[in-house]
Amino acid sequence: MTHPPVHQNAPPGLRAWLDNVDASREPSVRDVTIDGVRCIIKRRRPGIGRGVSYALRYARALFLGMGCKVFLGEFPRPGVLLRNGLAHEGRRLRQLLEAGCRVPEVWWQEQGLLVLEFVGEDLAYLIRKEDSTSRLWLTRAAATDLAAFHARGMWHGGAQIRNVTLRDGEMWRIDFEENIGATLSRPLAQAYDLFQMLASLVSLRKLPDGDARTLGKLALDVYLECNPDPEVKARLTRLTRVLCGIATPLRPVLSRFPSRDVQGFFRVADILQPLLLKS
Repeated sequence: MTHPPVHQNAPPGLRAWLDNVDASREPSVRDVTIDGVRCIIKRRRPGIGRGVSYALRYARALFLGMGCKVFLGEFPRPGVLLRNGLAHEGRRLRQLLEAGCRVPEVWWQEQGLLVLEFVGEDLAYLIRKEDSTSRLWLTRAAATDLAAFHARGMWHGGAQIRNVTLRDGEMWRIDFEENIGATLSRPLAQAYDLFQMLASLVSLRKLPDGDARTLGKLALDVYLECNPDPEVKARLTRLTRVLCGIATPLRPVLSRFPSRDVQGFFRVADILQPLLLKS
C-alpha cells in the first residue's frame, strides 16, 4: 500500500438500474455488469421476529465474549459486536478509503442496500484454480499485504482469504461488515485477522493436505517477517495455546473425520504450534 489505489468510475446507469429492478426478488449479494462496469450489490432485509433474533445474537455474542475473556484476557462487548451490517461496512469503507487503503469505493448506499466497486477475483477462487507456483505467489502476496495493512494500525475483522482479491496485480480487501476489531485491543484484533487468514487458507476446498500446510506455513512466516510486532505475536501465541489445548484431546477422535473445517482446524493448530516452543 505504498501508493494510492486506482478506482473505477461508477456506471452512469446505476441509479436507473436500481430503480427498475424488483428489490424483493434480488439475492443478498449480486455481481452485476451495468453499462459495461462490474459492481457488487449487497442487500439486507429486516427479518420477521427481529427483536427475538437480536436477543439470540446478543446471547451468542455474550457467550463468545465471556470465552474470549477467560482464554484471551479481553472481553469484546456484545453491544459493539452487533453494530455490524451494511451501514457499518459503508462507514468503514469510507474511513479506509480516506486512509488510502485498497478497498472498494461505495457507489450507492441506502437502508439495506450497498453498491460497491468490483475489485477483482477473490484469492480463494484463484488459489484453487492456479498451479503450485502461482499459489505460492498469491499466498506470499496476501501475507505481505496483511502485514502492511496491520503495520498501519488497521484491522480487517473478516480477513479470510476469500475477502482478499486481486486486480491489476494488486491486493484489495473486501467485506467489512464485522465489527469485532472495534471492541478488542489493536494487537488482538490483528492476531485474530492473521488467524482468520491462516484458518481459511488451509481449509480451502480441493487443496491437498500437503499443499494446504505448505501455504499456511508460508503465510505465517512471511507475515511475521514483514510485521514482527511483539504484541501481535504475544496475542497470537496465547490464541495458539488455546487452539492446541483443544486440538490435543480431540485429535484421536476427529483426526480422520473428512470434514474440511475439522481438518483445517487441526492444520492451523499444527502450523501455529511452533510459536509455543519459542515463547
